[in-house]
Amino acid sequence: MKNIKNTVSIIIPTFNRAHFLKKVIDSAINQTYECEVIVCNHGSTDDTDKVAKAYKDKIKYIKRDRDFGPHFCWLEGVTYSNGKFIHLQYDDDWIESTFIERCMEIIDKDTGFCFASPKIYNVKENKYSSSDFHNWLPRTGKYLVKDFEKKLIKRLISPSAVVYRRSEVIDGLYQGNLPLSKNHYHGVGPDQFLTLLSMLRYKKFGFVSEQLAIFSAHDDSISISASK
Repeated sequence: MKNIKNTVSIIIPTFNRAHFLKKVIDSAINQTYECEVIVCNHGSTDDTDKVAKAYKDKIKYIKRDRDFGPHFCWLEGVTYSNGKFIHLQYDDDWIESTFIERCMEIIDKDTGFCFASPKIYNVKENKYSSSDFHNWLPRTGKYLVKDFEKKLIKRLISPSAVVYRRSEVIDGLYQGNLPLSKNHYHGVGPDQFLTLLSMLRYKKFGFVSEQLAIFSAHDDSISISASK
C-alpha cells in the first residue's frame, strides 16, 4: 500500500452467495481510489472458494469452515485489514467505480463517516429504481451531526453505502449482540451502532448525492429487508 494513512479496506463477508460474489468483488477491485479488498468466507458450502481463489493476489482471502455468524465474519475481515478506513460490502450488493473516491473527497479530520445515495436493483425484474435516500440531503458535502442527529437516528444506513473509520468499526462490531433488532443474525444492531459511535465521536458526517451504491432486491436481501 502506498499510502496506508488514507487507504480504504473493502471487506466482503460472504456466506453461500457465490452466484453474486464475482460482481461484488469486481466492483471492489475496479475502484478509482486505492483500496485493498478482503473477502471473508465463513462456512460457505457452495462455489465461493472457487470464485474467490480465481482472483489470486488481487484480493486477500480468508476462509473458515464453520459459520459463527456475520459479526464475527465482519470483525475478522477488519482485523486483517491495513486501511484506516473501512467499507463493509455485503456479498449481494455492489458499488460504482467512483464510490470510494467520492466518499474520501468528503472525509476530513472532523468527519466520522461518509455515505452515498444508494439505488435499488430488482433482481427478478432486472431494473433499477431510486431509494428514499436520493433526496435525503440537498447536496454532496459535509454536514454537522448536531443539525441532523434525529434524522440520522431514525434511519438505518446500510454499511454497503458507507465508508467508516476503522476504529469505529472495530469498537462497534466488538460489542456483539446489541438489543436493537429482533433478528440478531442480520446484524442490524451493530450496523446502527457504527453510525451512532461515529456521530458521538465526530462532529461532522459526509454525504454523496450521486447514486453510487447498489442494493440488490431479492428474497434473501439483508440491505432491503433490514428496516423491517
